[in-house]
Parts: sequence; structure tokens; C-alpha cells
Amino acid sequence: MNNKVKNMVSKLIFWKTFSDDILEENELDSFFKSLFVNAGSEKELILELTKTKKINHFLFYTNVKNASNILRHGIRPVKELKLKTNEEFVVWDYHQRQESINLDFDVSSRAHFWKWLSDQTINDNEFMVIGIDPEKLAKSSKNDWIFNRAYGMINVVEAIKVEDINWILIRDEEYFDLIKTIIKDEELQIKIYISHDGMVRTGEL
Repeated sequence: MNNKVKNMVSKLIFWKTFSDDILEENELDSFFKSLFVNAGSEKELILELTKTKKINHFLFYTNVKNASNILRHGIRPVKELKLKTNEEFVVWDYHQRQESINLDFDVSSRAHFWKWLSDQTINDNEFMVIGIDPEKLAKSSKNDWIFNRAYGMINVVEAIKVEDINWILIRDEEYFDLIKTIIKDEELQIKIYISHDGMVRTGEL
């Protein structure tokens, strides 16, 4: 595993919790005040934050059963989901809302996610984390972003395109092979990773 992948994995081992969060609410408030919040759009300010805090990706958590749909249609708000007849889609309302999508930073402690998860019945192998490129998303999204400072999350009020996705991380071997096949067939520029017990490997397409 090269150093770039190791650095990414160290940030997004999403089934582990972290004690420190470098994006504390008070720190975020100070950051935005220093940039004179009213001087620019939320999107511009968030992009500046990604550079200052070395945030490489926004993260979207969902059920791995949704992989095929997302690779066909992107990440969509609930009311905009495109489903085939009898197609199942498992909505995790922590990130996927009726009219918008929430995204975490890859440097976040995920404390709010773990609090939400404690009230759910979800198996570890159901987890899928999607890494979204901030610059690509900024160019493709038509609307301004909304930044929830209390939760340290971004709110995007439109669908996120497949082309904005850089990588996918899962734990289920069966879906690993399925996702590799879809990525190859659709000629998508997306990396696929699978992790077990802290060991991560990539899918060679």
C-alpha cells in the first residue's frame, strides 16, 4: 500500500471512533469570522477550509446494498431517488435526507455519526463509505452549500454526480466484486477498497 493510500485509510477507518476532532465548533466559528462570512458564498468558504485543514474528501455513509444504484445515478436526495421496479434502497437518514445530502469531512471524529449509529441495528459489513472530491463537487453543483457548524457537516441541496466520487470503501467481499464489475463496465474513474481487521486492499480493475 503506497503512502497516499495509507494516509487516506488512516483518516477514514469509519468503524473506529476518534477522541480528538480538529474541527471543533469554536474553532470553526473563529475560522469563518476570520474570512468575513458575509463576503463570499458558503461553498467558497468551505473550499478554503478544506485547504487550511488539509481536507481531501467529503464522506458519505450509506448501506452497501445501495452501491449499484449510486454508481448508476449518483448520490441523490430521497425524493429524487431513481429506482427500478422492486429495487431496494436502504436510506440512512444521517446523511441522506428528503431534499438534501449531508457530508462529513475526512478529518472529522465522526462523533455525531456514532451517536446516530447507536440507535440503529446495522451490521459492520453493511457499511459503505464514499469519498467525494471537494473541487469536483464545487464545479458540478449548481447551488450553494450550507455548512452546519454544530455538526461539522456540509449540506448539499441537489444530487451528487457519479463523476464527483473518487473512491468507495466497503467490508463485504460479495459487493466488492460487484462494485468492481460495475466500475469496469461503466468505465468509471473510481477506486474501490475493501477492509478487514485494519487491513485494506484495492480492487485491481
